[in-house]
Amino acid sequence: MKAYLDCVPCFLSQALEAARMVTNDYDKEREVLLKVMDFLRNANLNRTPPEISREVHRIIRETLAVDDPYRKVKRESNEFGKKIYPKLMEKVRESKDPLLTAVKLAIAGNAIDFGTMQRYDVLKLIDKALGARIDEEIYRRFREDVLKGKRILYLLDNAGEIFFDRILMEELHREGKEIVCAVRKGAIINDATIEDAKFADIDKIARVIEGEMYLPPAPGFFEDNFSPELREEFGRCDVVISKGQGNYEALSDSGRRIYFLLLVKCKLVARDIGREVGDFVMKVIN
Repeated sequence: MKAYLDCVPCFLSQALEAARMVTNDYDKEREVLLKVMDFLRNANLNRTPPEISREVHRIIRETLAVDDPYRKVKRESNEFGKKIYPKLMEKVRESKDPLLTAVKLAIAGNAIDFGTMQRYDVLKLIDKALGARIDEEIYRRFREDVLKGKRILYLLDNAGEIFFDRILMEELHREGKEIVCAVRKGAIINDATIEDAKFADIDKIARVIEGEMYLPPAPGFFEDNFSPELREEFGRCDVVISKGQGNYEALSDSGRRIYFLLLVKCKLVARDIGREVGDFVMKVIN
């Protein structure tokens, strides 16, 4: 999915938010915004939003002289995910269709996202997600592909959210599936890195790999920058599960069959998918 002019205000909002996580110095905040605006003035909007965002956040980090402006919110998100995880597991165990419930919870977890201008109350969204209708035909195909396949590639998105993903991965693991999880190679917004995956004990049920070949990382895995490990798994696995908007934006034009799980938080993504902002979406391409 290519970027649009409508993406520009979102990039600027991210820049200001990231700056204010690090400093309350007006001049420094202004410097960040001016440098980002200067970059965006000549940015190629035929690229995907994650590719442009990668450069925006490189500018932010270099200007602020910090390697991870979101470190504090990522830690808080992980602690929140860890705290709520047992209650989420109870909902899965009590469910008539544990796999479907795990899918819905994984989508609800996508609300933990600082890469958009939307903010959500995750606790309120959990019950809403459990009552949401997932496309029955897509879920049927997903269940069939999962049960028939052996090896699953899971593209992670955000810190904190990964505890919701762990629930779905545990359901897949109980079915005897081999799971490989891809995380960002370095810090970008509140996206999960290998340290976050280990904090959530995902490495105990899946092989965790860094998904990018070159730094700086982007908030979405795009094929031109797949690490060798991700490229191999992307080609050999039986099922690909992709979490979040950034990964959708980066991979929606891929020729590979991919199951995208996300909460729609952007009108451009909503238009591309054919849904509304706030919808819980399971979408398959190819």
